[in-house]
Amino acid sequence: MANGAKQTDLSLIFLLIGILVIGCIVGFATTVATPIWVLVAVSGLIVFLVSFVWPPIGLYLLVFSMLLSPEFGERQTQGEGFTIRMDDILLVVLALSWFIRSAIKKELGIFPKTPLNKGITAYILLCLFSTVMGGIYGKINVIGLFFVLKYFEYFIIYFMAVNFINTRKQVITFLVLLLITCAIASSIGIVQIPAGERVTAPFEGREGEPGTFGGYLILMVSVCIGLLLTIKSVKVKALLSFLTIMVAVLIVATESRATWLGVPFMYLCFLALSKRRFLLVGAFLVFVAMGPVILPQSAIDRFSGTFKRERGYEAKVGGKTLALDSSATQRVQSWQGILRDLRFHPILGYGITGYWFVDAQYFRTLIELGIVGLIIFLLFLYQIGKFLLRVYYLSNDNFVQGLSMGVFAGFVCLLVHGIGSNTFIIVRIMEPFWFLMGLVVILYNLEMEKQEKLQSGSLIIQETVTHGLHKPEKV
Repeated sequence: MANGAKQTDLSLIFLLIGILVIGCIVGFATTVATPIWVLVAVSGLIVFLVSFVWPPIGLYLLVFSMLLSPEFGERQTQGEGFTIRMDDILLVVLALSWFIRSAIKKELGIFPKTPLNKGITAYILLCLFSTVMGGIYGKINVIGLFFVLKYFEYFIIYFMAVNFINTRKQVITFLVLLLITCAIASSIGIVQIPAGERVTAPFEGREGEPGTFGGYLILMVSVCIGLLLTIKSVKVKALLSFLTIMVAVLIVATESRATWLGVPFMYLCFLALSKRRFLLVGAFLVFVAMGPVILPQSAIDRFSGTFKRERGYEAKVGGKTLALDSSATQRVQSWQGILRDLRFHPILGYGITGYWFVDAQYFRTLIELGIVGLIIFLLFLYQIGKFLLRVYYLSNDNFVQGLSMGVFAGFVCLLVHGIGSNTFIIVRIMEPFWFLMGLVVILYNLEMEKQEKLQSGSLIIQETVTHGLHKPEKV
């Protein structure tokens, strides 16, 4: 009781000090800065203060900002330039609040122990070391280190979720917020369809990225389907079905072939894991029958156009010319260039941003982190997939099974998506993915605690029975 009162008093003291500091800063800033920067600074301080006193509010804001925050800066399709998003600033503020809170309340810890810590640590350290080496060789400037920090940002989201979400009810709340965010982003995407352009995520500037939006959508639709196959509530099923249909329409409208390529693998995952196989087979047969009628001609042309050679573009493999369009041809040529240039830095690669832009996750990892980096990255991906399957098979809870199965199917889709996109470094995909991974880890921890209690209870009962059987008789 005394300890709880002490923590409450401490939070109140920090709240009062924070209000005083904000007042002083506002008073000073209004005399030397423009109003917009004063507003940004004050907003950041308020978020910092509120998140310090009540951490979940910061995570609520972060969930909505993942897809609904604007971008500033300029970045071209070929990777040149630099952009910053509002959720980047928000995450820095939240992380700073988290670090200070953990330093004051040492029992919280900064990086909680999870089944994925080893893979995360190895991957980040290798990215940092390879990039520093690239800077020593003069191939990388300070921008490369910023990109490494960007990768670290995704894992900060994961650890913050594991640190501050403790109950099943909180997991459900945050999952609902993720789905609401997806519904809002999807509604904005639906509005874009009549214009005849490829749909993109909200607030992406002049040049949108349909492939990025497609990767996010296929992750979220996998979660929706996983829950649909396990949840019993009719009302929840109806809402999930509506969102699933909306997202499915948008996946077609993105015209992202990397995204489309992941759909069959998502289906196979559900077919292998779910007990409702007859429903899945029926849905597949309906799609095969209705596909030619409901699919727009633009999507059909986009898919078939992949294998039509365009003048001026030619890709040769093994002495044979491949019939591919300009986009696919450029990708094949860039892959060939990577395999050719890898011989100069085969072990640790060129470092993050040390090579020119490559739009393919595995080849980019190979050239930036070398053979060692690619092996560590693939082992890390294997660790993620193995963990998700472990959670699915460990639990008998419908919600836990649905979420873990959905995230696993979405993860497999992202593995396929990464063949033609830099999937595992794209902020609009990785932020929700790692937040979902945090939710699964929390459910796993709760499940392990539950099983430990059951086992300890069984041992106590067994010991009691044994003691009763061997109790000496009175003479």
